[in-house]
Amino acid sequence: MDATAIVRALLAAEPDALAVASLGTATSALRAASDDGPHLYMGGAMGSALAVALGVAEARPERRVLALLGDGEVLMGAGSLWSLAGIRPPNLLVVILCDGHYSITGGQPLGAPGRFAEVAAALGLGTAVVSDLGEIAPSLAALPRPALVEVHYAPGEWPGPSPFIDPPVVRSRFEQAAAEGSS
Repeated sequence: MDATAIVRALLAAEPDALAVASLGTATSALRAASDDGPHLYMGGAMGSALAVALGVAEARPERRVLALLGDGEVLMGAGSLWSLAGIRPPNLLVVILCDGHYSITGGQPLGAPGRFAEVAAALGLGTAVVSDLGEIAPSLAALPRPALVEVHYAPGEWPGPSPFIDPPVVRSRFEQAAAEGSS
């Protein structure tokens, strides 16, 4: 199981969700899995993707929102887990791609255990831990929102760097996608 296959399964299970991806593996996999769909890629903003997804969920309560994060991203923005638990947006699903490494910077170990689902459960959130593609759709379907899903995959299967796209283009495409389906 690699990150791009994981994201393809997530998109199939949540086809109409607005996706916010952290930099690195999450963005590269989302771009590869969706043919560079109109998603919000948080390149260069390490640790902020969950906070941004919380804002998107608040701004578009009628839409499902998918926060796609790497495990290193979550460690750098862990305080957002407490915000998630306090705000509790009923339309937000957080998925953490867990390989135990900072893949984008050369594969250094995280230096901390990836126990994100345990933390989220302690904060009162619905959680699941997945390590097989076939578990993704049933796990997502069973979880009330907000929820956090930890998806484990083998390190070293980074989808590679994403080609640069102009941030105003990313913003414009995402705003258009977010407006679709709004009342």
